[in-house]
Amino acid sequence: MQTRSDLASKSFSRRLFARAAILGTVALTLGCATSKVYTERDAAFDTSAAKSYAWVTEDLILIQFGKNQPNLRTDENELLVRRAMERELEAKGLAKVDKTEADYLVAFSVGATIRYRIEGTDEGSLALAGPGQKQTKGTLNIYILDAKTKDEVWHGWTSKWLSKNDDPTEVADAAVHKVLAEFK
Repeated sequence: MQTRSDLASKSFSRRLFARAAILGTVALTLGCATSKVYTERDAAFDTSAAKSYAWVTEDLILIQFGKNQPNLRTDENELLVRRAMERELEAKGLAKVDKTEADYLVAFSVGATIRYRIEGTDEGSLALAGPGQKQTKGTLNIYILDAKTKDEVWHGWTSKWLSKNDDPTEVADAAVHKVLAEFK
């Protein structure tokens, strides 16, 4: 037979779990909202005269640095980002040229943050819930350097929570477009 104290404790646990679920849903909704773009710019650098760019390196190695992330850091994904960047830079009137003739050198990096979503049980114990759902947040950084001095003159980045159903081409195109839209 359950005592009044046992019933009060279960009721409190359920209310606490319900509040946590509501807060979690709000946080997840905000996290899935449109991702924000952040930029840093060297205000002293005059971007109006620049007409061309080249990759820091033509080798497909930029995406290989850092912690191994086999689903994110692949040659195929690097090519997707490179193609998207080339389209966006061309749309801004910048021509791809040999490195020795370029006004800008461009590069990018990608990274991921992995977290596990854990939900409690009716008893409120997270330990009984089992393994959580894995969630991956991808971050794209784009770097633009003055080709003469090799100094970074602009840096933009954005992040997005990824799902297994995301189309890699669409994700790359959207992220590159959003970040480079801020490059002026």
